[in-house]
This record gives sequence, structure tokens and C-alpha cells, in this order.
Amino acid sequence: MRNIHTSVLEAIGETPMIQLERFGERVEPTLLAKLEFTNPGGSMKDRAALGMVEWAEREHALQPQDEIIVSTSGNLGLGMAMVCAVKGYRLTCLVDPKVNPSTERCMQLLGAELVKVDEQDHTGGYHLSRLDRLESLQKERPRAVYLDQYDCQAAIDAHRTTTGPEIFAQVEGKLDAIVMATGTGGSSMGVAQFLRKHSPKTEIWLVDEKGSLALPDNGGAAPRFLNGLGTSIAPANFGGAEVHQYVDHIVYVNAEESIAAAAELALSEGILVGGSGGAVVHVMKNLVASNFQLGSTILSLIPDHGSRYTQTQFDPEWLCSMGLDVPSVTYSTVVKQDA
Repeated sequence: MRNIHTSVLEAIGETPMIQLERFGERVEPTLLAKLEFTNPGGSMKDRAALGMVEWAEREHALQPQDEIIVSTSGNLGLGMAMVCAVKGYRLTCLVDPKVNPSTERCMQLLGAELVKVDEQDHTGGYHLSRLDRLESLQKERPRAVYLDQYDCQAAIDAHRTTTGPEIFAQVEGKLDAIVMATGTGGSSMGVAQFLRKHSPKTEIWLVDEKGSLALPDNGGAAPRFLNGLGTSIAPANFGGAEVHQYVDHIVYVNAEESIAAAAELALSEGILVGGSGGAVVHVMKNLVASNFQLGSTILSLIPDHGSRYTQTQFDPEWLCSMGLDVPSVTYSTVVKQDA
């Protein structure tokens, strides 16, 4: 029968692209958003998860019930749990307190075992602490296969061979600029490598949160608040200084302006995105658009959906506890009628 997949994994990719008419009504270029949260696992990490597992199948000859270990702040773990559930592998996810409770529960419902690290490292994050726990976990489980999303050609290839070509086809080869979140570098470098070859005139902008150490020439470690944006280390996926071969501009944003942009996008377009998505649309509208004229096209790549962050970036108590001030974030009120 037509349009019926044999598994949920076949539904990964071919995500929609939306023109942001209301959000971008005061700028000259056409603003677009590619909604990666429409992947079945809810984020662009589904693509990397599938690519990484397929690589492990080729390189490690995985058998049913073999164990895979990943270190994740949420989205990759959810994508990996979905892939492993379908393929019959056991999954262990190293996580930390920044993972949302709902995401944790979803990973568990998909069969993943969670190992949580609670101690912060010297950067104020948890990544290095997760790596320390990983070392001991690998000694405990020597047969397990560790897949490192921070240094993974398979993750880059997944986006170079799927996300990049999809974008090129959707814009019919006409794209003046693209704005992407840094993250671990799989999506941004994969798409950048494809566009450099097939659309060399497209300007490539990367957005990172202040305090991240992901990219060269960063401002040093500082507290970060946005899941999926920034890291406590420099991922090998970016290739150090080689990142400038593929990327034209790097912009650093703060959490408040990113969350405010996410709220604005929700109210203007009905699209609720996470903080990383808020960061890229903020930069697209308020910085990149001013460099282009009417008739130009700028695309933002949206990593995930904002529903995952109702207990963090869209929660007033959490914002207050983090010392963040986002007046534009509004909250619905339930009005009780008298009986």
C-alpha cells in the first residue's frame, strides 16, 4: 500500500519547511524554518541516531540484545532509544540533571537504561563528569559499544546525505543564507559540507550560547541554560580551526533573547520551538536578515519542539531560579467559573 512505512525508522527525514510570514514581516528577505521536530522521535537527532547505529552494525557486527552506550543531554538519547527499540539492541544513556523529566521518562518507556551523573565538572556543566562515569561504565561492561556523538563521522554523514539534499531540493537550489545551532556539530557540519559543495554562495551562520566551548575563539566557559546548544568541550566534529572552511559567521547569544524569540515565534506563527530553535530564529531575523535584500531567502534549521521545555525555559519559576528575565514569555490562565 502507498505511503505506509514498514517501521517508524523509515519516517525519519523529509521534514517540512515553513515560510515565516508574520515573524519576518518587518524584514526584506524571505525567512524560512525547517521543522526537524517533525521527525518521529521529535528532533533532528533522529537522523544522527539512525546513522550512528547503522555504522555500528557495519563496524561492530551488532547482534540482537547487544548493548550500546551514549552520553546525551536528551534528544540523542530519545532518538537512540527509538532506533534501538526497533532494532532490538539494549541502550544505556548517560544523562545529567539538565535532562527534562519528561524526556527521561520517554527514554525509559522506549527501553533505555539511564545512568545519571549529578556532580558538575570544573566548567559548571556535566559533560566531563559524564565522561568520567563513562570510563568506569566501559570497564564494567566491556562488550558494550560506545557511540560518541561529539566525535562521529556517521552523525555528520547522516546530515550530509539527508538533511542537506532535502534543504537544497526544497529551496530549489536558491538559498542565500542558512542559520544553524552548534550543538555537537553533526547536523551543522553535515549540512555545511553539503552546501559548500552544491551551493557555495550560501552564507553559513552558526549560533552558540555564550559560555560554550564548542567553537574556536569562544569567550570562555560560563553557565549555560539552553539544552541542545553549546558544550563544555570542543567537539571533534567541528575539526577545530577547520570549521572556518565551512562556516562564514559564528554568533553567540544569551538564553534570554533566545527564549524570547521562541515565545515570539509561537505567538506569531503557532510554532513552539526549543531554546536552540529560538536562538537561530533570533539571529536570522535580527542579524542575518539585515545583510540581505528583498528576494533573498534565509533558512533556519529548527532542532526540536518547545513542548520538551515547559518545566524549564518556559516555566516562570525555573526562569526566576536561574536568574533569567524573559518578560515576553506569557502563560495561560485557567479561569474557573462559578458553579
